[in-house]
Amino acid sequence: MAAMFFAQTLIVFWLSQKGSNFADLIIYYLVSYIVALAGIFFFPKIKIQAKRSMFFGILFSALMPFVLIIIFHPAQLFISAIFSGLNCIFFWIPYNIMHFKFSHEEKRGLHSGMYFLISPLIGITLQPLAGVVAEKFGFETMFLIGVSLYIVPILLLKIVPNFEFDINIKKEIFTHKFNWATFFQGIAMRINWSLIPIFTLLYVTTPTAFGNFFGYLALVSAIASVINGNLSDKMKSRKTFYYLFSFLAVFSFLPLAFVNNFYYWYIFAGISGLCLYLANPFWLAANLDYYKEIGVERTIVLREFFLNSGFIAALFITLLVFYFTDSPKASLMVISIISLLLPFVSYLQGIYRAKI
Repeated sequence: MAAMFFAQTLIVFWLSQKGSNFADLIIYYLVSYIVALAGIFFFPKIKIQAKRSMFFGILFSALMPFVLIIIFHPAQLFISAIFSGLNCIFFWIPYNIMHFKFSHEEKRGLHSGMYFLISPLIGITLQPLAGVVAEKFGFETMFLIGVSLYIVPILLLKIVPNFEFDINIKKEIFTHKFNWATFFQGIAMRINWSLIPIFTLLYVTTPTAFGNFFGYLALVSAIASVINGNLSDKMKSRKTFYYLFSFLAVFSFLPLAFVNNFYYWYIFAGISGLCLYLANPFWLAANLDYYKEIGVERTIVLREFFLNSGFIAALFITLLVFYFTDSPKASLMVISIISLLLPFVSYLQGIYRAKI
């Protein structure tokens, strides 16, 4: 995550400086998640060594910014996006399995909170630092330092536990109902993790300001996740937390479409980031609880399938609305309204309607 923050935080800023427009950046993200979804669906039914898979995942993550250091052709965006999608398959799936495979089921909410706390804690310092380095020494220097940092997780692979898993989940996809709750979680996540970075380009003009903004988002996102996860474990029910934070997360996106200056964007983006990070541990724990009969390994892969389906839907709808309206703000408004369905589809699907 440290290497990712340093090497990848400013990618959309760098691409916009090199001539990429709103549609280009949406397509950049869209290609990444199409690759991830297709990879999950069509991956052969073979056993994979977790360490070996994570090694290639780290390599793909490093190549994602590396191919953009010197931009000379539009095809580089697609190559970078493909590496991003492959990183999701080869690194994040085994990493997520490992995180929960070796944790205690009765502490699942706490471990989900810890999982989502790591990212903002690291981002508080490294995202602003990446902006400073890019502005003072150039983007090329910033990217090269970030890519070099990937040596550390490669070396650390020696000490992580190894296990075998397989990605092929066609049986689970066709034997379980479509997971609309996770699908809409994916839509909400993309608002925060794709659209907010892109729209921030309307309000900041320097890499330092861009990095500082995401350092601020990391700071507000680091509040209460572990505490709430621990509380839900002690209460033996996560229903209240799941629905409360789901409502807060999706409704927090609505004001963003009406913001017209950086001051209000700063405030409301922070609120939405905070609400999403409060919800994320419970969304993840809900998936693990919902599919607990098929085991952690299958659950994590199935979750990634439905999340990436939501990612693609969110970005495709955003691109479609932009095509017909030529208004990025209209795109943000429409997708924010659609995300409001999350708590309702979760209830209809039966998420925590019976005490676990």
